[in-house]
Amino acid sequence: MITALKRYASGVLATLIFVSCSSSGQYSVTDIEPKNTGGPNPLCGLALWQTNPSIEKYSDAIQLEFSYFYYSDVASDNSSGGYVYDWSAIDEFLNKAKSRSHHGILRFRDTDPELGESDRSLPESLWTNIRSCDYYEGIEGAEKKRVSFPDWTNPAIPSFIKQFYAELASRYPDQSTGLAYVEVGFGLWAEYHIDYDNLSAFSDPAITSSSAALGKLFPSRADQQSMLEEIGKSFNAIPWGISIDAADGDFSPYPDEAPSTSPSFGLFDDSLLNEDWPEYNKENWDFFAGRRTTGVNGGEISYYTDHDQETALSADGPHGLSLAETARMCNLSFAIADGQTEYHAPQKIGEAGAALGYALEIVDVDVSGRSTLLVVRNTGVAKVPIELWAAIRSEHSLTSLKDLLPGESRELRIPAELDSSDGLNFASPMLISGQTVGYAVGGND
Repeated sequence: MITALKRYASGVLATLIFVSCSSSGQYSVTDIEPKNTGGPNPLCGLALWQTNPSIEKYSDAIQLEFSYFYYSDVASDNSSGGYVYDWSAIDEFLNKAKSRSHHGILRFRDTDPELGESDRSLPESLWTNIRSCDYYEGIEGAEKKRVSFPDWTNPAIPSFIKQFYAELASRYPDQSTGLAYVEVGFGLWAEYHIDYDNLSAFSDPAITSSSAALGKLFPSRADQQSMLEEIGKSFNAIPWGISIDAADGDFSPYPDEAPSTSPSFGLFDDSLLNEDWPEYNKENWDFFAGRRTTGVNGGEISYYTDHDQETALSADGPHGLSLAETARMCNLSFAIADGQTEYHAPQKIGEAGAALGYALEIVDVDVSGRSTLLVVRNTGVAKVPIELWAAIRSEHSLTSLKDLLPGESRELRIPAELDSSDGLNFASPMLISGQTVGYAVGGND
């Protein structure tokens, strides 16, 4: 907390919000002006890929930008042993996002059909004894590709993964760096699966069953558990998550039941709203039910069919379940929705994104002496992911809203008197310049 208060005093604040009150010095909650930003709060809502050609047009409608990376974009072999880390590609991504007052979401891949058989996702020394096969995704318009898998019998790969995320967490320790979340996984696109039924023409005849592939095409259960435990120890402030596909019995690190607290991961779902979501996806969410409120959760709108994308933001969604309903069920803070710029204007993207993440309502206020007591409720669908204080002038509450769950309220006492000349705001050193935290007020429209 001391470090956070020092950062607060040095100056990353949310935009000041003017509060209109009576001149008597006694205020009711209805005297406070609500702040409607017209979109999601910081670190929430629909996210676009940074490469989206319309991202500037939609800048005011989103708070988050996403990008994949390969481990080899950052790490390479050191001639004297170990690895060399060059974070310039990540810095560039985050700086571009911050220039638009956005945070970034990262995901590093070890396996990707786009790599083919010649490119590398890992440092060169770890790209040996690879296995390959044909892959047909089965998604509308997809083509058959040859995909290469790292050799997970090599103990140097899990060791590298642990070191990599420790270095990442050291480089970007909290959201003030512009990094909001990290999605962690193994297999295709780091989505915690290898679509085994879609693989054929194996280069290694010994891996033609899913049980034989575990520990070869995909890390063993023991290596998975070890890597996730170490990653959890590295991330002290940045929320991170794994795919709900980690519940799959063939490759799951937890074949019997999910751990209750440690490692401290949230969840992400890369096929939100698809036709089979109420059965397959929801079952995986239910496997990790205890993580819905404790973690920071996200996902991506399904690309299984064009229909999924075209109707994703409709009142009933593509298949009878809306994005807002899904967000409530899964406590979603964000959803990658890059394809939605083809169908909707910025206003619609902002409104849809506002149904995700936390939302604040001031439900009571008491001004007495030289202090102000606010009672704030989280009316959103996900917990508050950062230290977030109520502030008047340069004074702010010693208690923050961090981890306030949906439906819960918290008292915030500010050592300053609220009056008509003061600006009330919710502030945090984790906010990017230009970000504003909106709020409603009980009794106000």
